[in-house]
Amino acid sequence: MRRIDKLRLRLRSLFRRERVDGELNEELRFHLERQIVANVASGMSPDAARRAALREFGGIDQIREECADMRRINWLQDFFQDVHYGLRMLRKSPGFTIVAILTLALGIGANTAIFSVVYAVLLKPLPYPHPTQLVVITDSNSQKGIRKGNTSYQDFLELRDQNHVFSDVGGLTGHDLTLTGRGDPFQVDTASVTPGLLAAMGVKPLAGRIFLPEDGKRGAAPVVILSENLWRDRFGADPRAIGTAVNLDMRDFTIVGIMPSNFRYPFFSSEQIWIPVQQDPLFGSWMNNPDLRFMGITARLKPGVSIANAQAELDAVSARIAKKFPAEDKDFEFGVAPLQEDLVGGARKGLLILLGCVGLVLLIACANISNLLLARATSRTREMAVRSALGAGRLRIVRQLLAESAVLGMLGAIAGILLAYWGVHALRSLVPSDLTRLHAITLDGWVLAFSLALAVLASIIFGLAPAFFAADSRLTGSLKNSARAGEGRQWTRNALAVAEIALAMLVLVAAGLLGRSFLTLTSVNPGFDPNHVVKAEIDLPRFQYSKPAQWTAFGDELLRRVQAQPGMHDSAIGIPLPLAHAVVPTLPFDIVAGPPPRPGTIRTADYGATSPQYLRVMGIPLLRGRWFNSQDRPDAPLTTVISEAFAHRYFPNQNPIGKQLSFSFPPAAPVPRQIVGIVGDVHDTSLARDPSPMMYVPFAQAPFWGAEIVTRSDLSTGVIASTIRAQVGKIDKNLPVTGVEAMNTAIDSTVVQPRFRASLVALFGAMALILAAAGIFGVISYSVSRRTHEIGIRMALGASGGNVTRMILGESARVILIGLALGVAIALGLTRLLANLLFGVRPADPLTFVAVGAVLVFVGLAAAYVPARRAMRVDPVTAMRCE
Repeated sequence: MRRIDKLRLRLRSLFRRERVDGELNEELRFHLERQIVANVASGMSPDAARRAALREFGGIDQIREECADMRRINWLQDFFQDVHYGLRMLRKSPGFTIVAILTLALGIGANTAIFSVVYAVLLKPLPYPHPTQLVVITDSNSQKGIRKGNTSYQDFLELRDQNHVFSDVGGLTGHDLTLTGRGDPFQVDTASVTPGLLAAMGVKPLAGRIFLPEDGKRGAAPVVILSENLWRDRFGADPRAIGTAVNLDMRDFTIVGIMPSNFRYPFFSSEQIWIPVQQDPLFGSWMNNPDLRFMGITARLKPGVSIANAQAELDAVSARIAKKFPAEDKDFEFGVAPLQEDLVGGARKGLLILLGCVGLVLLIACANISNLLLARATSRTREMAVRSALGAGRLRIVRQLLAESAVLGMLGAIAGILLAYWGVHALRSLVPSDLTRLHAITLDGWVLAFSLALAVLASIIFGLAPAFFAADSRLTGSLKNSARAGEGRQWTRNALAVAEIALAMLVLVAAGLLGRSFLTLTSVNPGFDPNHVVKAEIDLPRFQYSKPAQWTAFGDELLRRVQAQPGMHDSAIGIPLPLAHAVVPTLPFDIVAGPPPRPGTIRTADYGATSPQYLRVMGIPLLRGRWFNSQDRPDAPLTTVISEAFAHRYFPNQNPIGKQLSFSFPPAAPVPRQIVGIVGDVHDTSLARDPSPMMYVPFAQAPFWGAEIVTRSDLSTGVIASTIRAQVGKIDKNLPVTGVEAMNTAIDSTVVQPRFRASLVALFGAMALILAAAGIFGVISYSVSRRTHEIGIRMALGASGGNVTRMILGESARVILIGLALGVAIALGLTRLLANLLFGVRPADPLTFVAVGAVLVFVGLAAAYVPARRAMRVDPVTAMRCE
């Protein structure tokens, strides 16, 4: 027996050395020891008996694997047992479960919906082969104040032919062409590109081919590539369409390819056709003018070439071009940036702020659920004490309670994903149409993975503190009197309430600042009266209407016909209309017989051509001199009218009437024009920008290849649109009328992004306020329920119901004020991130902070008043008897 005992000691030492020992392996160790003892009893030596037993059990490695398998099996069994028990406990408290799941679903659903936008716009790789190789090339001139602008076709050719770092270089621009012969005439969004662009994007056509180098040569046959959507809508998805002709701006183009519906150039919202830029009726005529910078450039880096290498190459190319064409390209420099970075740069900050605000809402929701779980843990103190008495360790109890939290988190995630599906559809209708990659917003695998990860993180956040508190139950005290259990945890609940108030303060301050900014922006006077004004656009096909005299004749005839219709007398032509376009022409000019500009600067102003009735129709005030009249014809002296901002900037303390400016719209050469009047300033592109200097010319003296007509009338927009379409059809039945809308609607479209941000953050602020109020209500209700005995004694000693109410509200006020102080301190530091998104409001706006603080105090005290009123109705005798 002594030999066997020694053998057992040696075996246990071996087990410890091989890390096989442990409570999970007792049964396996027992069988191994019994086999060794049997071998010794049969006459084997101890060493032989041990080796034989190990061989029978497969050796120490197999024992270790079997022990690991046993641990995994036991862990899985415990996990499923914990999950099953958690479901049972949640089913026994349906009220708590429903409130917790809904609270969590709101937080996770809102975060998932906003993350779907952030992921689609900022994080999702572009849908092209090797998207990180795609770059955007811009042209800048610091001397002329041009930053990240377009380039001329001449410079594009030089860059394409001289560089050694790009495998493909493509240029593009775009406007609308009129498609006829396929039903009613309509305008198609057109991308005018060089053949290298589609090759750089790495796109493959659905059918046919992309452009070849010979398609971009002078004299090549006109060819066009259709989008899949246009091909299906207007050509019935007929595969025989390739090789046939389609009429664009009264000229036949041969269809050579069909682009798949999932392809679009990221800076264009909805290309319907692609044509070579040489075949474009407008830009094709600009290609020989080196002063016209109308082309954007996209290129693909060669493998292994970095952005820094590309920039160094572009610097050398810029220097060679400036030396070759000093008159046109002096001080111009190329810059390069990744396509995705250039694409999302403007939207990044606003979207990240939205994600941050909705993340704060989720934290408030987690704090609320933590408070609920703490209250629930107090009611389960006796249960935890009994479990501890029966041998459950603290870690085992924590694991059990975290499993319950995980179940709650998963149920909340499922409900949140369902809400997110609805939220994404709502967001796609609310998101500004000019937001890049709007079509990519969806709940894909990455977004769902984010939602599940968020649920796990939220489960840990709201479940960890209650789990540790529950596992720390004082066994003896808990078994003697559960009524006093958990009294020391009130400070934790108060801390959570303070955190909720502080987080709500952050979200509400952001909502208040963005809301005030939006209201300030929309209250800006645009410089004209948009009420009862309707606009419409008519583009003239350049192949058919190729001469300025034809443009003038069309504009005169259209105005004559429209003004003759009932209720349409006040109509005018103005190109471009204010706040109806993101970009307006900005032209350089010289002051005839005036001082030259400062060295390194250039005089510029925005440009527009209008008919004589334009001022009256738009409600723009005439400040000095005269406006255009019917005498300002092409054969009359050339005139111009300037804005007040123009006069202040370029003629300070002078009377500009009678002076001359030299300018003209390209490609015409500059000509002198006499200033005959000064009008009020107009916000031409954005309410957020100060009015730019403006030069107006008579439409008859400088016509455009189309007309934008405005009508001031009490008629409805639909009636005005029908009237204009009817009159345009009588002039030319192949001309579509587009862009018909009220000027108020056009102005609203310029503030869609600020409205989107302000609306969403206001929604998140309302959610934060409701959750914070619920948190305060829960904390005070719990406090009152735990202090029933104390309140009963106070009232028995003579305290009135009012005294008790004031005491409870005073304690609530302390929690609220501490949360406000913390929230204000954090908000003062973080609101500076909003500075670029605000208009007319400072990030530390005192009115916003005071208003938000007052709202939180009012809502918090209102939430605390209900349990305070309940406390004053406590019956002292009943309270002490229960205790």
